[in-house]
Amino acid sequence: MNNNSSSSNLTLDEWSLINNVSHTYDNWALANETNHLENDLSLTDFLNGEQNVYQNLIEFFKKIPQFKQIDIEDQILLIKCNITHLVHVHHVLKDHFKEDPQIGLHMSQWINSDFHQQMSKTRHSLDYFIQHPIVLKLSLVTFIFIINLSRLPYEQLSIQLNNQKLLIKNQDFFITLLWKYLNVIYNEKDAIKATQLIVFQYLRYQLLMEQMETIIIKQNNLNQFHPLTKSVLRLN
Repeated sequence: MNNNSSSSNLTLDEWSLINNVSHTYDNWALANETNHLENDLSLTDFLNGEQNVYQNLIEFFKKIPQFKQIDIEDQILLIKCNITHLVHVHHVLKDHFKEDPQIGLHMSQWINSDFHQQMSKTRHSLDYFIQHPIVLKLSLVTFIFIINLSRLPYEQLSIQLNNQKLLIKNQDFFITLLWKYLNVIYNEKDAIKATQLIVFQYLRYQLLMEQMETIIIKQNNLNQFHPLTKSVLRLN
């Protein structure tokens, strides 16, 4: 723990917010979670089963005051653009940093073994935070504010955010909060390493999900997907 850096001087209000984010995540994002991995599970069934996971995460974000204060249309855009990357971080937390061996068998069958190995490697890199899961909970809130409208379907690329300045303000706020917290639990060198790791893994998940979405479009009847699944996977 770093007790010397000025960056580690979290205020009482900041500590309260960190605790509230953690408790809100536990009470909402983990609500009614069930394991929907089964033998002979198709990719379509798995992704449709994920809609409950997406819904729980959305409920969590909606309980964050800084997210709730932004325009509802901007909320929808941020969720559509970011949630498929963040859901993997959520699964790490939900599964207590343990990977269900069934997902490897399924993923290798649905896509290929190399894809699963890349996904698994990315997932296990987050084991760095196994003693400090709050870091990942804070990162979920930080990254939901990322403005990357290229994630929208092609026909929706002309859509604009209603209040981009507020989104940037909120993201800056949580980036600062996350950085200060990292400086509390690590020394500065390890805090920098942790920050780089979080950003890199988010980008890795983004690339892997783009690959997965391309395969989904080629291999599946898109009408078989539930509306929420189609929306977050950019299938409509």
